[in-house]
Amino acid sequence: MAGTGLPTNSELSRGSQGLHRLRKALFGDWHPLLRDPLDLLRLSFAGAAVAFGLAGSFEYSVRLTGTFLLVLAAQRLRLPRLFDLLFIVGMWLQAWGNALRLFENIDWWDNLVHLFVPFSSVPVLYVLLVRLGLVHHEITDEGHPARHHVGLAIFAVAIGLSIGAIYEVYEYVASRWLNAPIEIGYSDTIFDLVLDTLGALAGGILLMLWAAGRRGTEREQLA
Repeated sequence: MAGTGLPTNSELSRGSQGLHRLRKALFGDWHPLLRDPLDLLRLSFAGAAVAFGLAGSFEYSVRLTGTFLLVLAAQRLRLPRLFDLLFIVGMWLQAWGNALRLFENIDWWDNLVHLFVPFSSVPVLYVLLVRLGLVHHEITDEGHPARHHVGLAIFAVAIGLSIGAIYEVYEYVASRWLNAPIEIGYSDTIFDLVLDTLGALAGGILLMLWAAGRRGTEREQLA
């Protein structure tokens, strides 16, 4: 109203529209093929793969291409935005850790990756199994939610150990056959698996909190 110092209806409407545009810019949905800033992060792996290939670094080009295919596959799952973001960050730590030699130059980088990759991968693999109908996602108060949450923790630890074991095999192959400068040994392997388990357990806690909030496993459309 004029003279009261309060915003008019038209000003409130413009403010609401501006907030909606900002929310859409940050969280989507822009276009079915390029939905939001997360898809731009996904494309950065493809761009980096091309750049390394043109520079003659074919090993890193192949690794970045593989990472791009992984995050592209995750896009097809229509993950909740938080799960999608965490997975992209986990793949970024792994891929750029190799490309920029951060594993060699930063002592704690390997430990960070062993914690964060299982943490960020557990929710993605959980959603994949839900999509395939192999596990049930409980989003109601019916049944036995406590049992469901315990099941999520067991699932997370099992998946984390599996991811860790596969990664240890990868490190062995890279060290023995590709001459990668990777430290391998019994004590190093055990410590890495402990970190994998802790990271996966954190991913399981995230899933428990997600289920407790009765959130679905689909990316939500913005109103």
